[in-house]
Amino acid sequence: MSRFNKHIIIVGSARSGTSWLSEVIARQFRYRMLFEPEHEFNTKKGKLICDKWLRTEASSVDANRYLKKVLNNQVDSDWIGQISNRKYKMHLWPFIPKKYIIKFVRANLSAKYLNENFKVPLIHIIRNPYDVLASQQRVKFPWLYNLEHFKQQKDLVQVVKENFKFDLIEDTKAFTPLQILTVRWCLENVLPLQILEPYQYKHRIVKHEDLRNDLDLFLEICDEFNIEPLPNIEKEYQRPSSKTHPKSEIINEGKDSSKFTVEELDEINNLLNIFNCNLYPRIQA
Repeated sequence: MSRFNKHIIIVGSARSGTSWLSEVIARQFRYRMLFEPEHEFNTKKGKLICDKWLRTEASSVDANRYLKKVLNNQVDSDWIGQISNRKYKMHLWPFIPKKYIIKFVRANLSAKYLNENFKVPLIHIIRNPYDVLASQQRVKFPWLYNLEHFKQQKDLVQVVKENFKFDLIEDTKAFTPLQILTVRWCLENVLPLQILEPYQYKHRIVKHEDLRNDLDLFLEICDEFNIEPLPNIEKEYQRPSSKTHPKSEIINEGKDSSKFTVEELDEINNLLNIFNCNLYPRIQA
């Protein structure tokens, strides 16, 4: 049996619904959420794993040591603990949490390693690129537009070149911000879900669109992962996450705020075609 049988890892690209899903689960009494321990700037050692393609313990001893501390609930900061009950530091008491929910947005490429090496159940949530990119453009987190961590990994650059005939270093030099966001989405989703070998330990890959529209699907996942849903789950399920942008269509129901120009759609679709993305159909102008 895994020593981390009280844990669930949730991964997905930024703005894919990771916060919403994590919060719906972690609002349960005595559930402890560790919020984005891979954050490059808001955590002390998150840079060891953000945007990294970890495959073996030897690939990064320091990263592996940090991940063990994360899984053992031995790291904390205002960022990591922001969704937890921090009164008297109860979230760090080892006998309090019934469940640990660990949420990542920059660990898709390392998710397989986390899932298999540490034997931690994992939920990978994916959302269509058009909504993700529109949402990322609204929040404009600077790190979203920075592909340097990917480019510095020679093996990753080579895998991208071999599979897509795309040079991650050279071909992105003159890219627009939207093109950079699209490349990031492809690296975080197409690569792990279409190219790399699938997860081997307990996992579930679920689409945000399916999950948001089907409470029964969520309850099915709760049963599969031994999650206790909130007593008022029907109401809580409709509640936006704490990270939902004020201009999001989730809050402004019925308002389509994710339209792209013809030129922008061409930019997105051209890259989705280069990366042979079959996860979602193309939206045409």
